[in-house]
Amino acid sequence: MTGIRLLLADVEGALLTPDGVLTPRAERAVGQLRGAGIDLALTSRRPPRGLRVLIERLGIATPIAAFGGAMLVRPDLSVLEQHPLDNGAAAVVIATLERHGADVWVYQGDDWLVRRADAPRVALEQAAVQVLPRVVERWEGVVDRAVKIVGVSDDAEVLERCESDLQGACAYLSASRQRPHSIEVRHPRANLGEVVRTLSALLGISGAAIAAIGELPDHVFMFRESGLSIAMGHARAVVQRQARFITLSNDDEGFAHAVETWLLTASGGRRARGRTSP
Repeated sequence: MTGIRLLLADVEGALLTPDGVLTPRAERAVGQLRGAGIDLALTSRRPPRGLRVLIERLGIATPIAAFGGAMLVRPDLSVLEQHPLDNGAAAVVIATLERHGADVWVYQGDDWLVRRADAPRVALEQAAVQVLPRVVERWEGVVDRAVKIVGVSDDAEVLERCESDLQGACAYLSASRQRPHSIEVRHPRANLGEVVRTLSALLGISGAAIAAIGELPDHVFMFRESGLSIAMGHARAVVQRQARFITLSNDDEGFAHAVETWLLTASGGRRARGRTSP
């Protein structure tokens, strides 16, 4: 595959293993990209500070999309661009989620705010994003320019009711079920399609010269704006159908496989263990 100058990669679902490990092969693939004149940009659901170690280890020199695209930061973590929710809209979202019995997480600035540190899935999220949550007694007077609000529940019906209630405010926010146990709410412009367009303008690279690799429904937005799209092998079928290629899963070196197969060679697609999306 020729002509690609930038790869935008999801951290948690593509670059790292399910246990959050950067494998030697994946790290080597990043170096091979650089040697081929292809930069690596990262997107992550983490707050910016949760990416500091990875940025330094990989020598990332491009802007980073934190909070799933709601905030774009430089490698030194200074903010380039963000799309916060209106404070009134955020209050409505929080009230709706809590009314239906979902736990609420609020991300703003570089903070992750929760009401209870021992709430379900908080420990799992802490391990995944490498950031300690800040426990707050109340939301009033604390939530200001939130970039992402998450409702968490193991009850699918609870999340369905939350999503249904929030759809009526679609002009002011975007609510989506990225994972079975949560619903994420962001500003409508806080998506990875916007990130690709912004990176294109900032770096002087056309969308056709940008590749994207990911596994969540939201990653389809970056697929649509990129010249080359790669879905992970463990992604849902609805995501895989929107990608040009499908690589292996992130517990089977899917990131490195994609780099070696479609980004470093022009003819590798014929030898791929991955496959072209139907």
